[in-house]
Amino acid sequence: MRVNFGRMLISLAAIITAVVPFLADWNDSHLFSKQWSPHARFHGVVSLGMTSLLSSVALWLLWRRSPDQDAAVTVAAMIPIAYWGPFFPATLVRGTAIEDPGHRLVRIAGVPTNLLGAGATVITAGLGWFIDRRWRAGIARTD
Repeated sequence: MRVNFGRMLISLAAIITAVVPFLADWNDSHLFSKQWSPHARFHGVVSLGMTSLLSSVALWLLWRRSPDQDAAVTVAAMIPIAYWGPFFPATLVRGTAIEDPGHRLVRIAGVPTNLLGAGATVITAGLGWFIDRRWRAGIARTD
C-alpha cells in the first residue's frame, strides 16, 4: 500500500491547528492578560475549543473510510485553511494589530512569525489537498 503524502500534510496542518493556538494563546500575554476583558477571554476560549474540535473532525474525515473521499478530504483541508487564512485580511481591519504594544514578535525577513506560521499551515493544507487529489487519480488509473 502506497503512502498518501497529501493526507499526511493535511493531518500535519490539522494537528498544528489543534495545538499551536493553545501554545500561543493560553498564557498571560493573551487569554489571561490583564488587558483582556472577560468577554474577550470568553471568545478566546471559544476559539481554542473550536480549533481543537474542528481539527479532530478533520483527522476523522481524512482517515475514515468514505464513499465520497473527495468531499471528506476537501472539508478536512479547509478546516486549517479556515482558521489560519483569516489572519491576513484581519490585518486590514482598522484597530487590529498582529502584536500588542510591548510584545514585539520575532520576525523572519521582516515578517512576523505568526503570519509566517499561518501562511505555512495554509499552504501545507492546500498542497496536501492537491497531492491527495493527484494520488487518488493515479490509484484510479491503475485500477
